[in-house]
This record gives sequence, structure tokens and C-alpha cells, in this order.
Amino acid sequence: MADTKVKEDLSRMKGAYGEKMIKKLKNMKVAVFGLRGAGIETAKNLLLAGPHTVMVHDDEKVKIVDLGTNFYLKESDVGSTRAEASSKELADINPNTYFSVHSGEFGTELLAKYSTCVFTDLQEQWDRATLVKYDAFCSANNIKFIWTGIFGMSMSIFSNFGKNHEIFDPDGAPERSIVVVDIECGPAPYENMDEFLSVHLPKFFNIKKMGYNAKKEYGIKIIEEQLGLEFSPQRRKTLTNTEILDYAESDPKTANKGKLAGKVTCEGVRHLLSSGDWVKLEEIEMEGEMKEDAKEFKYGDKITNINSTVQIKPHRTNPRIFFIGDISSCGKYIKGGIGNQKKMSIYKDYKSLEEQLSEPSIEQGVQNFMKFGVSSKIHLGLLAVMDFHEKNKAYPKLMDEKDASEVVEIAKKIKADKGLWFEVDEDLIKKLAMYATTETNAIAAIDGGFVAQEAMKQTGKYSPINQFIHFDAFELVSGDGKADASSRYGHYCSLFGPAFVKQAHEAKYFLVGCGALGCEFLKNIAMIGLGKDGRITITDDDVIELSNLSRQFLFRREHVGKLKSESAAAVVCKMNPDLLKGMDTRNKRVEPKTESVFNSKFWDELKFVINALDNLHARVYMDSKCILHGKPLFESGTLGTQANSSVHIPHKTPSYAQGAPPGEGQGIAMCTMTNFPYEPLHCIEWSRTMFRQMFEDGPAAYEDMRKAGIEKFLEKVDSSENEGLEKLKSALKWARLAKAATLETCVQLAMDMFIEEYRDKIKNLVHSYPEDMKTKEGLPFWRGRKRFPTAMMWDVNNEIFQDFVFHTACIFSDVLGVAKHSKGRDGYPTKEACVAAAAKIKIPEWKPKKVEAEEEGEEKKAASFGAEEYKILDDLKKEAKSLDVASLPELFPGDFEKDDDSNHHIDWITSSANLRADTRRIKRSDRHHCRMIAGRIIAAIATTTASITGFVFLEVYKQLLGITDINRYNWSTINLATNVIVSEMPADPKCNYTTTKVDTIEENNSIIEKKTTMIAVPDKFTCYDFIDMKGDLTFQELTEQFKSHKMIQGGLDITSILAGKGSLYSKDDPAKYEANMKRDLERANKAKNEKLKKMFMKRVEGHKRFIEHIEKQKTEKVAAKYIEMIGAPADPDQPFIILEPVVQMDPNIPAWLKSRLPKVVPGRQEIDFLIPKIRLFYK
Repeated sequence: MADTKVKEDLSRMKGAYGEKMIKKLKNMKVAVFGLRGAGIETAKNLLLAGPHTVMVHDDEKVKIVDLGTNFYLKESDVGSTRAEASSKELADINPNTYFSVHSGEFGTELLAKYSTCVFTDLQEQWDRATLVKYDAFCSANNIKFIWTGIFGMSMSIFSNFGKNHEIFDPDGAPERSIVVVDIECGPAPYENMDEFLSVHLPKFFNIKKMGYNAKKEYGIKIIEEQLGLEFSPQRRKTLTNTEILDYAESDPKTANKGKLAGKVTCEGVRHLLSSGDWVKLEEIEMEGEMKEDAKEFKYGDKITNINSTVQIKPHRTNPRIFFIGDISSCGKYIKGGIGNQKKMSIYKDYKSLEEQLSEPSIEQGVQNFMKFGVSSKIHLGLLAVMDFHEKNKAYPKLMDEKDASEVVEIAKKIKADKGLWFEVDEDLIKKLAMYATTETNAIAAIDGGFVAQEAMKQTGKYSPINQFIHFDAFELVSGDGKADASSRYGHYCSLFGPAFVKQAHEAKYFLVGCGALGCEFLKNIAMIGLGKDGRITITDDDVIELSNLSRQFLFRREHVGKLKSESAAAVVCKMNPDLLKGMDTRNKRVEPKTESVFNSKFWDELKFVINALDNLHARVYMDSKCILHGKPLFESGTLGTQANSSVHIPHKTPSYAQGAPPGEGQGIAMCTMTNFPYEPLHCIEWSRTMFRQMFEDGPAAYEDMRKAGIEKFLEKVDSSENEGLEKLKSALKWARLAKAATLETCVQLAMDMFIEEYRDKIKNLVHSYPEDMKTKEGLPFWRGRKRFPTAMMWDVNNEIFQDFVFHTACIFSDVLGVAKHSKGRDGYPTKEACVAAAAKIKIPEWKPKKVEAEEEGEEKKAASFGAEEYKILDDLKKEAKSLDVASLPELFPGDFEKDDDSNHHIDWITSSANLRADTRRIKRSDRHHCRMIAGRIIAAIATTTASITGFVFLEVYKQLLGITDINRYNWSTINLATNVIVSEMPADPKCNYTTTKVDTIEENNSIIEKKTTMIAVPDKFTCYDFIDMKGDLTFQELTEQFKSHKMIQGGLDITSILAGKGSLYSKDDPAKYEANMKRDLERANKAKNEKLKKMFMKRVEGHKRFIEHIEKQKTEKVAAKYIEMIGAPADPDQPFIILEPVVQMDPNIPAWLKSRLPKVVPGRQEIDFLIPKIRLFYK
């Protein structure tokens, strides 16, 4: 570590961890023992996070196979100790962390120097007995102890955080806020069925000894007798205990008379709070007198002041309601109320390794729906391997049947001796033993992410593992392996066989993105040599920023400002020089504009695609290319400690777009942001919008006018009336300001904004919607999420107001060139100078103005453009034409930049957002939070990124193994904060089925049903299916071939062909126009005057043109027409075009189609067809 701290940007990490955890992290001292796959991943992830100290120890000698998982080892390191060989690269990761290597023997005196000790795998210096001893020492000395081991395709993690460990935030989720709409006092909900029965059954009933069915029967009997209900036998079977309790609580006769509770109803669809959460209630008005100051009340307590911090219990079935303690002394609810979740510290005790080995607590959040109960089987196998290692001072030998059989027998003996309930899965335990010495980069990445995050839970943020996690992927090991300890790829050869290694090395694939995910993928690629003899195409058009270094581990400070793809490729080729031959590095964005670079030939040669992208638009585009070319796509994404991965196999799963998360890109309702904010987020987003309007849009309009010239600028104004008028107004306003801009100009603009936004607009809103106003329904207008606003009255001595004027004036001085962009005038004005200038400004009086505020869901009324607006526009045009454009000075639109702390941008966002929050009594936001929201910074951490790429690579292994059974693939979801690993089978492909939609319409004063049947041809086709046709066809040839295509089987005619947003072809009958032409020609011949004759002959010419067009269409080349109307494909070598046919039934309906047609009722039934797109290979 350097003597002085090196500059760092932890914004993405702070977004996930928060300031409190970061501060604690900076004091954390961690020791990592063992640097095979799990150890090196853990150490790397910890160093990226930046604790105070990281020490590593591993005295074992480097073997060539270690290069398959330890990415910091080279072939020249074979024979050196792992710790010394890895030390230089580890030390370079984070210059702000004290890094050291310990060599030689050690004991508890070394452990005592650290706050967390992580042991990995089993070594001669730490067998099971030694680990048990070290765990006991750590527990007694308030040191967190973690052990993890990788055995082939399995991993195990044990965690012991000792006694009374504080957890101040169990899940890391943002604290939620609610708006109260009603509170009432009534019977408390029953805790469970036992409490309900104990209230209503005689005392001699022993409820605790009753089974589930008996409790249910008694519950139903009580409900029927007390409430006069009678359930049918079928309904009695389907009734759940929750439903029985709902019945009981809904009627005073069976409600819980012995306990009272406050029932709080929230605005919105759901409050999203959990049982035991704490909520700080504020601004609630009740009839009763508050008898004491606000304090904390547990659920069940008698509440004496409703505006307190209360523990809640959610309603069983209504997601808008939760219960709090007894509020009978508070009186009836009058109005108001907001609530903010308050996370309270909890304290937990953990058991020792010795206890947990025999009677383990296995984390329930780890679920594989294809392998129920596998964790307990792995635990028994782990005990047997540990026993074998302790006795033999070594692991079972690689692929040794004798040693493996011995381990199985040990497992059986352990089960019998300890009376364990675990099942002895001989096949699983045998694999665990035979491959105990092997490991893969995928399992190591998963393990290292979870273990490093576990170590950081020492800070009190997130829930420690309780207390074992076991995970495996042994289903990939089929027995084709060949023991290999002589190659860096030996582990993979031993586990999966030489054919797998050959497939991996010869693969041609595409990695899109070299950021956080991309760096981890590239490391995994290097470990396996993926594509070294094929082609490894990587691309990223971005450059490296300082903030990237906390999670994109391939990059160092010397890379800042350089291209990500080139830097990443150079680093991984040093990790594994074998990659040099296959590495194909690009720096282009993958988009329609670059289809000539990533052309059809390129796509057709790929085996699969790995996405490492961070935005939905790019992912959907990549997905469309994979659909078009039929390529498997491996997807993943992270958000803080959460991540998911999915694989999209043509014809076997949905595409990415079909399964993309709903709601991405949805924003805040404009009425909420403009007039009715109720959360800090709304204020920050409003400020970001105002920044654009104040500092970007106006100066940009001015610059457009200055550079384009008046004539061209006015042409743009005329092309859009409303927008054009506003743009012209803005450009001219800035033209006036630009002529003689001074500091006083900048301060005046700042003051104008303050008065307008924080005084006048609020006063106008209150003037139009007074505090006592009622809605049409007679309810208070200002209720729920509508918070009554208070206008800000200017006070030159108010420091908060001063800050706003100062930051606003500084940005205006940038825009107008008063500060940095003026010759000889460097630097911004001082705060004192801005305040002094503001003190001289006369504050105008407020003049009432009526405003109309849209409600959420209402459409904003379109602005009218009438005579008055035309006159204003004409006057402004005259003013614009009088300007001498050549003499206008340059302005500098304020391009929002979140990463420059000197430009006042984030300071302005923070100041303006908090002023707006103050007008509605909303909680203020700190500068970091404002930067995260306004700068669109996504919370990202290295641990989650590393782990999810491991899950993706398990799926890549399956692709390389040639696995075609989609049920053997997994989609995974993880949360490192709460120790969740959920693996499930991919969703079924989204097929197109024949469906019938029923609408009700009014006809002859009656309501009738109208059915529309959409027939899918072929049935169940997916987005991966195309009607492939070949040849440079004419439209007539294409329509004829379409009829006989194997996917259509006849019976359908093309009526039109669409491409992009246009129509290329429309079928029409020339006979209709020929008849009309004949009729009009006869009329022309009979016409008695020249005028009528000309009119009919004009019609004849029109009919002729239509007939010629119809005939011409038949012989027109489809591809030529496509290029004429849509444009040539960006890829000049692309051999196909995509067409969307519209079809109708052929009069000669074939038998297959007749069988699928519904019974048609004229006027009541319509039939349409859903068919795949045509992929026409015209080259």
C-alpha cells in the first residue's frame, strides 16, 4: 500500500453498500488461507472492495493444473509457493489496502491480528481438527471464521460469526416509504391457527398435539357454528388455514376479542413490508391526546403516541394493510400520515464448526428445483472426505476407485455412528471423492463471490450464512473424463474429458462488453482456454474510468482513459498466452450501424454469444441478432448483491426479449414530478429535468440558431409549431443574455429561478387548490400522496437559499462564458460575491395565476396554436431576422457531468432537490444519493459480478458438452445479501397458438359477442422459426412458392408484404380495374361535351396505371424493391432480407386448414392468421 491514499471513485460500490458499511469496511482486516480457485477469487474480490488489510497465506507449491483456476499464476511459477507467485498481481489490485503475504508455520497468534479469517480447502496445515481448533479460538476472540472448500463440481461454505453478532441491515434493500390513508382500532389478527383454536375451544383440548388436518376440521367447525355458514365437502377440502383465519377475523363473533391492534391502510397497491419490520409514522392526526413523546413500540404493545416507530405485522391477504400495537388510547383517525421503514439492529448467535459438522444448519435459500435434498447429501460426503483427509493427510487420489469406495464406506459409518438422517447417495459421494482434487473456474467464481461477501458481513450489513451452504453441478460429470495433472487444462480434462477440452479450444464465439461482467467472463475464458484455437471476438467502445477500478479487476490506474476491449484483451492474454492466437479485439458498438462490421458471415460462424451488457436496448438488439442467426445467447445482469442468469436456446426457450423484466424504463408520472412529489426520488428526478431545461435546452437552441443561421433555423421552427415557438423564444432569450453577460446576470437568473420555482409556482398551486379543497367525491383534495406544499420566501441570510443561488450562478457563468470560458477570467465566482449581488436584487411581488394540475393517469391537454400564437411567432421571427448572427458570442450548453466534482452540477442537483423536498416536508437527500439517481449510476459490486459469471459458465460448459436436453440447463437467481441461490429449468419457448378473442359490441340496441380467431400457421411456431425461401425472386414467384412451402402446406395467399414500416407489395385484382376502365371508356365515347369526355378519359388513364402497376408488381424483383424502399442492409454481404407477409385463405381450402377453422357466424366471427416472417435468401 502507498504511504498516501490514492484517489478512488467508489460511487457504484457506495450505491450498494452505503456510507456506513464503507466506513466499517475501511477498518476491516482479513486473512485468507489457501490460494487455489476459491482462495484467489476471494482475495481478489476483497481487495477490490478495499478493506484496511488483506493478508494471504499458501505455502503449497504451484502445480501446472493450478493455472486452470488461479488466474495470477504463470507456467514459470510451477515449483514456487502459490502465495509468493500470486502476490505481485494481488498487491496491484488496490493501492489503498495494506496487502501482505505470510509464509511458514502459524498459529492462533497470527489469527488474532485479523477481524475475519477465511480458510479455503483442506491442507496439511489445516485439516479438519485444526479448523475446529481455529474456529473455537476465533469465536472466543470475536473474530469471524469462514471456511470454504471446492471438491470437483461442488462447493461448501461454513460461517461462524460468534455470539451476539449485530446485523443493522439484513438485506440491503432500500428502506420503503408508505402513505397512510386510514387507521382503525379493532381485534388483532390471530398469530396462527393454534391461537384461534385456543380462544374458541374448551381448555381440555390439547391443541399442540393435534395434527394439521384435525386443526383444520375444528377451525371449519367453529366458523360454521359461529357464523352460520355451511361449506360443501369439496370446499372443506380446499379451504386453507389462512382462509379459515380470514373468515374468523372478518366477523366480530369469531374475531380475537382478547387483543386489540391498529389496522393501517396504505395508499397504492401494496406496501411491500414484511413481518417484524419497523416503520416510523409521522404527521398522523388522531382525536385522542398523545400522552407521551414519540418512542418505539413493538407489535402488541399499547401505543400512547401514534407518531412513533412501530413494529408491524402485514395482513395475510390484503397487501395494502398492516397491523401495529393497541391504539385504543389514541382515538379515531382524522387525517394525514406518512411512514418510513426504519431498519433496527438484530443480534444473533452462531454455533461452532464442531457442532455444525455433526448437526448442520443448512441455508434454506439455496434451492435447485431439479435436485431437492442434495445439500444434506453433499454434507455427508464432505464429512467423509474430511475424515479421509485427516487420516491420510491428503485428498482421495484423482479418479481412484479404491479411495472413492473408501470414502463411501466412511460416509456410511458416519451416518450409522452419529445417527444422522442424511441419505447416503453413493454416486454423489463417489464423484465427490474421485474429483476432490479438481476444480473449475465456474465453481471458483461462484464460491469466491459468496465467500468474499460473507467476510464483508462482519460490518453488520447483510445476513451471515446460517451456517452451511452446499452447492454442486456434478450432473455435468458423466465419466468421460481422463485423469490429467500435466496441463493447465487438466482439471477440465479430468472432469469432462478430452473431447470437451477440444470443443472449448476450437469454439468461435462473441463476448459483447468488457466492463464488470466482461472482465470476469474474460478471466473465466482464460482459465479454460476457450476459443484459443478458434476465435474469441470481444468488443466494447467504452473507455476505462476511475470508478471502474473497484469492480473491473482487469484494469489498473494506468489503464484509465484507454479502451476497455484492448486493455482487457492484453491483460487476459498475459494470464493465458494461449489466447493470443484466437483473440479478435474490436472497439465497435454492436448496433444496426455496425452490421457491415459484424456481418452475416461473422454471425454464421459463431457457436454462441455471451452478453456482458448493462442496458436493455443493447440486450434486445443482441437478442434479435441471435434469433435471426439461430445462436444460443447467454445472458446475465446484476444489481447490488442481486443477480440473475439465463440461457436462450433457439426453439427451446423464450428469447431474451420475450422474457425481459417488465417495467424497465418506466418513469415517474409527470403530474407527480411537477406538482405532487411525495418521495425524495421525485425531487431528484425533477431537479435533473430542470437542469436540462435551464442549462442545456435553451443554450443549445441558441447555438443551433447561431451556427445554422437565421433562415435555416426558422425553417426548423416552422416544421413544428408548438415546439418551434418554444425553441425560438428560448434562443432569443439567450441571445439577449449573451450580449453583455456579467456575474450580476448569472445571479439574476438564479434569483429568477428561485422565485419562480420555489415561491410563485407553489403559491399558484395553493391559490388554485386551497388546503381545505374537496374532490368531487367529497374527500380532501390534499390527502394520501398529495402533500400540501409551502412556498419558500426569499431570505438573503438563509444559508440553504445562498447555496442554491451560488451553485446556480456558477453553472450559468459556465454557460454564458463568464467564468472558465472567458479569456483571462479563470475560476467561478465566490459564494460571497453571489450573495452580495443577490442582496441588491429587488424581489417582485407575487401575482396570482390559476393553474390546472393533471391527476395521475390523465393525459396532458395538448397546447393549442391559434391566432395569438401565430402573432407571437411572427413577432419573434422579425426579432430573429434583425439579429447579426456573426456578432453573437458562443455559449456553452451545460452538458450534465456527474463525475466532475468541481463543476457544481451535483451540488446544484442536491440543493435544488432538497429545496423542493422542503416545500413538501419530504426527507432531504445527501449529495451521494443525488449523484446516484441523477447520474443514473447503477449499484454494482465485484462479488455479485464474479458469482453470476460462474453460473453463466456452468451453462457454457453444457453447450460445449453438447447437451441438447433443455431440462438440464438452468436459469439462476442469486442474492449474496440473503444467501439465495435458486436454480430452475428454463421457461418453455413462447409459442404462437391458435386463439380466439371475444369482444362485446352493440348491434341493433342489443349487446352481442363478436369472436376473432387468430390461427397460427404452423401451430406453436416460435420467434426462431422463419419461412426460408431462396432465389432473387419476383413478387409473383415468391407468392407462388409461399403457397407450397412446407411450413404453410397450401391454403393461404399473400395479400401484402411489409418490411420495416412500409409496404412492398399489395395484391389486387386487375379485372376490377379493367371493368371500370371499360365502363368509363364507354361513358367518354357517349359524352356530349368535351369537359365530361376529358373527365372520363382521365379516369380511364388512372385505371390503366393501376393495371400496369399490378402487372409490373408481378415481375418486380423483391430484393430490388426492398432496397429501393427500405434501403440496402447495412451489411453489404447479408444474403437475406426479412419480410412480413399478410395472408388470407385461398378459396380452395385444404383439409388440414378446414379441420382448424371454427364455425363461422357471419358478422359475429372473424378469422385471421399468424405466420412466421419470410427470410428471403436473394443472394
